[in-house]
Amino acid sequence: MAKRVTKGFASKTERALMDKLKKCPICDEDIVRVKHIKTSSTENSMKFTENVIKVCKCNKSEIYK
Repeated sequence: MAKRVTKGFASKTERALMDKLKKCPICDEDIVRVKHIKTSSTENSMKFTENVIKVCKCNKSEIYK
């Protein structure tokens, strides 16, 4: 008999909680995901690039300038 695969809300929240509980191996602090938006402008327009970055105590000073 084949396994029943469910991709419901409960499995998505469980996976999100597992990602949230990860700790940095260097500083032993929780790793937080932050959306970083970088702007670049030309003569007539502006462009935005979005990246999701993992932040902990090790790289917090580099990202939050």
